[in-house]
Amino acid sequence: MAGIPPGTSEAVLTILRVGPVPMRRRKILAALEANGHRISLAGLNRILEHLARTQRTAEGPDGVRLR
Repeated sequence: MAGIPPGTSEAVLTILRVGPVPMRRRKILAALEANGHRISLAGLNRILEHLARTQRTAEGPDGVRLR
């Protein structure tokens, strides 16, 4: 998807696999930055939108989780 840096979608999926499920967006951003992937909240929103459209994640009131 346009506007998504290479590798960041997989980095988000990795964080969701090892982290507590579900995770809030700010915690995902902090984990990404700790792993060397500094992106904006808008960038994370694009990634999560893409992952939701491809049915790899779902979002609920508690945060984002893997499907």
